[in-house]
Amino acid sequence: MSDFIPPFDSDSSSKKTSKSNLHNLFSVWLVILGVVLGLYAIDSYEQPVNFDLSVKKPKAKELFVPPSTDFLYQQVAKQTFFLVDSLELARKNSIDTSAQRILLTGDSMSEGLYLAFRSYASHNNHYLKGRIWYSSLTIQWSKTDSLERLIEIYKPTIVIFTLGANELFRTDIYEREKDIQDIIAQAGDTPFIWVGPPNWKDDTGINEIIERNMPSNTFFLSKDLEFDRERDGAHPTRESSRYWADTIATWIMNKSRHKILLEKPVSEGSDNK
Repeated sequence: MSDFIPPFDSDSSSKKTSKSNLHNLFSVWLVILGVVLGLYAIDSYEQPVNFDLSVKKPKAKELFVPPSTDFLYQQVAKQTFFLVDSLELARKNSIDTSAQRILLTGDSMSEGLYLAFRSYASHNNHYLKGRIWYSSLTIQWSKTDSLERLIEIYKPTIVIFTLGANELFRTDIYEREKDIQDIIAQAGDTPFIWVGPPNWKDDTGINEIIERNMPSNTFFLSKDLEFDRERDGAHPTRESSRYWADTIATWIMNKSRHKILLEKPVSEGSDNK
């Protein structure tokens, strides 16, 4: 008995293939349409869409919107602060022309300065008070609170203080740093100028210690000036003390942190009683 082989129907097979292709093509178009509709929906949505990230629709028109009020306020505030800061700096750099109460004190070197500064005080309408502690040392001023008491008594608007001549050659000078700091602290908020000693020989560090503990532009270094000396070989002569005072006054008025009016007198010798 022979096997029966049904005849091959080519038309039927072709129809099935065509239907399958149409189905696949339709599926592809559905996918494309879905993607297009999804992109359109995202583009039309105003709020951020979260896919674990915040995505916000870009708005080109925002590039042409004027700055907000807050932004403008911040810019104006910055410019105003800059202006105020500049005015404050100018004020600090300006010379205070008002009448001052000057306390000039320290060791015996301050005597010659006091005599020279009397004419400066009279010429510039200041009140000058001098108090001298002969042969005094930093440790004595520190332990007795003398500067603090003088400030309480005379209530100066500025202090000119000279000390250190009696400690030029001490081998233990760096042990005096705490005493120097105590003296500076006694001045408190009162403008304070420390005038370094008029060296006649190199010192062992007193000027260095004072300068590094004083605020900038409040220490006047005298050791590099040239002086004629009295017979003791240490104290400047009356004429040299006047030159010393001239140099200090010019520095205070133009370069110090506490600038006050100290124009040079036309004539010397006026007193301040």
